[in-house]
Amino acid sequence: MSKFVLFFLILISLLSCNSDDNNVILENTDNNSNIKKPKGLYSSSFGNETALNNNQVNGSLIRVKWSDIETSEGIYDFSKIEQFRTVIKSRNLKWSLGIIAGSSSPDWLTDSFGADYFEIIGFDNAVKRIPKIWDSKVNDKLSLLAEALASTYGDDDDLVLIYVPQMTANGIEGHFNGVTTEELTNAGLTPDNWVYSVKETAKIFANAFSKKAIAVEVHDIMGETSIPNRIMTDLWNDPSLNHRVGAAMWWISGKTTYQPNLVNALIDFPGDIYAQAIGRSDQTERFENNDYTTVFEQARVLGIRYIELWEYEFVNNTFTQDFENFNDYTNTFFE
Repeated sequence: MSKFVLFFLILISLLSCNSDDNNVILENTDNNSNIKKPKGLYSSSFGNETALNNNQVNGSLIRVKWSDIETSEGIYDFSKIEQFRTVIKSRNLKWSLGIIAGSSSPDWLTDSFGADYFEIIGFDNAVKRIPKIWDSKVNDKLSLLAEALASTYGDDDDLVLIYVPQMTANGIEGHFNGVTTEELTNAGLTPDNWVYSVKETAKIFANAFSKKAIAVEVHDIMGETSIPNRIMTDLWNDPSLNHRVGAAMWWISGKTTYQPNLVNALIDFPGDIYAQAIGRSDQTERFENNDYTTVFEQARVLGIRYIELWEYEFVNNTFTQDFENFNDYTNTFFE
């Protein structure tokens, strides 16, 4: 649904709140009514399973490293996914899937298989080997991984969102924070080969999971907003993908000072946006005016349909009314 249509519907809803019948019926115009896109609040993890007992939790993200599920080339072991999936299903909840690539890609990818790579220094001062996504060998293997995952989980109605693995600093988020533009350029990264390759990965997972919503996480690359903007816009406008590939913002904080141009691009973006809170609510300095609830205010401005909160929020039931209000909002304005 267009962000502008959403804004109009919210406005109409507010203006008609005193009428006898203020129900809003949203028409699905994307011809993908058989795609169950997630909405509302999810947990970003559940090391403490009591997070899933909160009645405002609709589901949870499952994150696993590529290196843990394909330790040997072509040999897949999804037991780490299963251990979390079993817990989620026992509670009749939904789940999202994030495969962590980047430095968490299996060693064989660059060793025996020979995919090209470059090295960066992580925030922990450890050297990280990053396979070059613009080396076609990388997407060749990601394609086989996507097929294996889809063969196992593609028909699971409770799986509602798949994140695109990325060859980045943390393997899902689309950034190289702490790495200079010069380092990236010296490694061979260009705006064009990055955009092309990330879009190719997204299409690989979208085609494998042909009945699922897909999200690609976006950050500025080399200080440029045009790069992530091209990725998310091109994927949304690709008619073969039927408006299934949205953007993800794993840094929602209520603030507009971090990546302000990308915030504006997301406001203008007509497609689906999936988010994750930048931190825990007790890390008050990470949020606008030290106020965690600005996350939900910003989500409405950006037209975000889904937010993963850190499990801390659900274990401690930190903002009960705000959780309920956001779930009510997404149930009203999103299919």
